[in-house]
Amino acid sequence: MTPTRSALPGIPTFASPYGDEEDATLLAPAGSPRSNELAATQECCLVQIYPPDMVNGMLLLEQDVFSIGEPENDLSLPDSSVSRRHAEFRRSGCGYDLVDQGSTNGSLVNGQPVSVARLQSGDTVKLGHYMFKFLSAGSVESQYHETVYSAITRDALTGAVNRRYLMEALPREIARSARQACPLAVIMLDIDHFKSINDTHGHLVGDEVLREFGKRVQTLCREEDLLARYGGEEFCLVLFGSEHAEAIEMAERCRCQIASQRFSTAAGELPVTASFGVAVLQTASPQTPHDLLHQADQQLYKAKHQGRNQVC
Repeated sequence: MTPTRSALPGIPTFASPYGDEEDATLLAPAGSPRSNELAATQECCLVQIYPPDMVNGMLLLEQDVFSIGEPENDLSLPDSSVSRRHAEFRRSGCGYDLVDQGSTNGSLVNGQPVSVARLQSGDTVKLGHYMFKFLSAGSVESQYHETVYSAITRDALTGAVNRRYLMEALPREIARSARQACPLAVIMLDIDHFKSINDTHGHLVGDEVLREFGKRVQTLCREEDLLARYGGEEFCLVLFGSEHAEAIEMAERCRCQIASQRFSTAAGELPVTASFGVAVLQTASPQTPHDLLHQADQQLYKAKHQGRNQVC
């Protein structure tokens, strides 16, 4: 579900948790242009229904072959009962077949072991301990799941995805970056002196600032970008396909977008600035989501220490 990335997204367009056209992507919110487009083309999606702690939520199947297994696959499931190359979803005509890849524990459709199975909307697919429901993207049930998933993964105040979604999505983006040999950058954004805004004008005014902050940053995001509210007044922007210079440029554009015009609030026009820390995935050595976020956070701390309202 993508914010309009409209990615998760009826939430404003911006950083999408969609991914590029070659990858499985989150489903757009029901009623959005992206959702209507999916319904028209009768594409399909997977909805994780077990375990209840979502790892993948909703995934739109767009590519001809979508593999599941260990991290080098399109979808990685952290489960010892899932084989290295466990199964594939293969497009066939206007639908998909599930093809087991000789997995140790097998692939099940509606509780029955299969080697190859034609999938129908509503079928359940079990891979290791994970269970998914296969749905037509335009079905009423898929729209219901979209609504529920959006409610638990999006920050209602700012329109950004929440930290939980970020931590689910970032490992997939790192794996996709390695698989496609594409750069990946992370920007940590923090509103300067936000505590003083709350202390001086109250939390309702602080909420107005957060809402406008999210809106301004989203207007600069590409469809493939992902904006998340990391916590409080701190945000994280994930830029797939962006190298160091491009990430610095994006951060500087965001900084100017925030600082160039005062924020309209119930307390009047308030000057607001933000600080930015940029980190780029180093393909030469493996990096975890924690590594990448920590590096960006260190640069953010440096920007704060050097006077705020700047990019490091």
